[in-house]
Amino acid sequence: MLRTAAVGATAVAATALAAPEAAARKHGTGGTGGTGGTGGTQVAGSAVLWWAPDAEAEVVSFAASELAGYLGRIVSGPVAARRSARPGRGLALLPAGSPSSGAHGDVPASLGAGADRLLAGRGPEAHTFTVGATGALATGNGARAVLYAAYALLEHAGVRFFAPAFPQYEGRAERVPRDGGLVIPATAGAGTVAEPAWTWRRKYVEEGTSHTAEGLVLLLDWMAKNRLNTLVHPYDYNHWGHITYDRVRESVSPEAARRGIVVEVGGHGYESFLPRERYPDFYTPGSNVFNVHDEAALNTYVRAVTGYLAGRPEIAVFDAWPPDTATWPAASVAAFGSVADAEAHVVNTLRAALATALPSVRVERVAYGAAIAPPSAGPGFHPEVLIDFAPYERNYLHALADPASGPNAPLAALLRSWAEAADGPLSVYDYNRRYRWRSLPVRPLRILAADARFYESLGVDGLGSYSEPADWLPFEAVHLFSARLAREPGTDPDAWLAEYLADRFGPAAGALGEYFRATAADPDGLADPSYAAAVLAGYRSAATALDSALAALAGREERLVVALLRSHLELALADVTISVSATAASRATARAAYRALLEERRFRGLVLQDIRAVQRWGGSLAHRDGYPLYHLPAHASLVSDRVTLARGGSAAVRLRAQDVDWRGHTVTWSASAPPGLTLSAASGALTVSGASDGARRLTLTAAGSLAPGTHTVVFAFTGDGTVPLPPARLTVTVV
Repeated sequence: MLRTAAVGATAVAATALAAPEAAARKHGTGGTGGTGGTGGTQVAGSAVLWWAPDAEAEVVSFAASELAGYLGRIVSGPVAARRSARPGRGLALLPAGSPSSGAHGDVPASLGAGADRLLAGRGPEAHTFTVGATGALATGNGARAVLYAAYALLEHAGVRFFAPAFPQYEGRAERVPRDGGLVIPATAGAGTVAEPAWTWRRKYVEEGTSHTAEGLVLLLDWMAKNRLNTLVHPYDYNHWGHITYDRVRESVSPEAARRGIVVEVGGHGYESFLPRERYPDFYTPGSNVFNVHDEAALNTYVRAVTGYLAGRPEIAVFDAWPPDTATWPAASVAAFGSVADAEAHVVNTLRAALATALPSVRVERVAYGAAIAPPSAGPGFHPEVLIDFAPYERNYLHALADPASGPNAPLAALLRSWAEAADGPLSVYDYNRRYRWRSLPVRPLRILAADARFYESLGVDGLGSYSEPADWLPFEAVHLFSARLAREPGTDPDAWLAEYLADRFGPAAGALGEYFRATAADPDGLADPSYAAAVLAGYRSAATALDSALAALAGREERLVVALLRSHLELALADVTISVSATAASRATARAAYRALLEERRFRGLVLQDIRAVQRWGGSLAHRDGYPLYHLPAHASLVSDRVTLARGGSAAVRLRAQDVDWRGHTVTWSASAPPGLTLSAASGALTVSGASDGARRLTLTAAGSLAPGTHTVVFAFTGDGTVPLPPARLTVTVV
């Protein structure tokens, strides 16, 4: 049956993720941020009151601290926060001189008069704020809704939450005005009310190459500010032992709880809970999926998952996914009729077990790869199972539902099939920041908006995408717009972009608009020489626009972000130059230039160095080996790892140390050279701090008696005197 209304979540969180009304959007006379009333609330000297049942106090008190903290920064003075004994939940900002005595008399009745009416009949995430001369009120139908109301009120006061506060932004991730005399503008009528359209608004860690425990706290902070409500983290991505939830749990769990964010864990693949090395009899040679038709194997998997979840009560959703690029045993497919039906058996069996043992946990499965189509027969998936549709093969040259797109049209048909077949909630896993794009500046906002309208028409109830801190900046607008679409799928992309550019870049908004228009191309087409040439021309035009913006922003704080975008564009130009190089020699030169820029800028929030980026310059890197690089405190390397010199001659060798975590470090080094090769120094130290690298130029001399051939000089590095860092090897060719 066609899905005509959003399907609500159940046990995951009757209190955390209940479904909103299908047609709910923003309401109220002013809209979020609307003005029109008389007067307003004076911030200086004001105080924040908050009230909530004890079960909701953690989130609501955090909302109060956020409101008080940001307003205090704006007016450069303290804004106190204290708890009130009022019933219900909410926040009030009361100007100096307001009454503060009595259990319920501390909030003027006029402030709350319309809130109950605006929120009546809406879901638990509906929230409202109102501002008048007697103060401001922010409240909602649930604890997380109160936090959303606080952030909406701050946005009304001029605050903007552009990005997580990753250190590479150097304090420019948000805009917090400075105005000691700030009067928050009054809202019109009874105030504003908003309710997210979709229940499942997610951010995935996915491969997690550059995610750290500290960075995930910053991501959670940004998520709440942009009304995303679910963090999805792998249990153990692809059974590699690197990207595991337990590595970050101590940081993530409490920070998610204080923001009311749902923790979802699992992902690729089954083998993390049923490792082949421990259970060889449960696998068929040539398959990486266990024998799901084997009752003993399936029950062992279910027991392992149940035991894991029982020890981690904060996990509200478990993602039961097969391995990436799954190969299914033929006997299992034959037993159930198709891969999708075999997977449905696994998921439904797990769900039934959890319904008894851990009824608060919902099971999610991904429609992806060989199992992207709905089950062909039998019961399908239980209605409590969340379906995540992941159209990996799509492109962003066209909207998903565009019939003119050969790759996309069949995927749109499959999503329609899921909308007909699924009895439970259906969400979309969006690839709007693809790993295979190598951090190139792709911003298909109109495509994303068209997709959201299509999803809405099918009754889809969620949207999510993954991210990497290492290249957040070039995808900043995509992350923001995707978060907006998850709560307001009808958002106009052009109007949104105009507002974002004005907020973010002030007088350079026009130049940044030119830059955005020139960098919208999908890199999936770069194999076509004419397409690549057009992309390169667009990037050159974008560089001109950024140069104009830099000139317009001289002396302004917005300039740093534009300078970073300009630095990133040099990387993009180097990347696409590889595609347009017509000869082997020119390609080799282009690859070397790309590698040099990649290695220079890999820790500045501009580019992710992973298997795809390394392969772009002709290098090799195991997929799992991109992770360790971003989890060091600092990194040191050779600027060039090869040198050629004549016997009796000399050559320059350059060392570079970089600050990976942006906390400042000292890297000590020592070199070990074979007889006949001498360095001008055998050891030393390099100091790094943020974007400031440490560098040392050495001279390498070959003895006149040294035989021609290839030799190796090994450099050892240590961070802050105790942390061993990866060594570097210099290949020396003596001629």
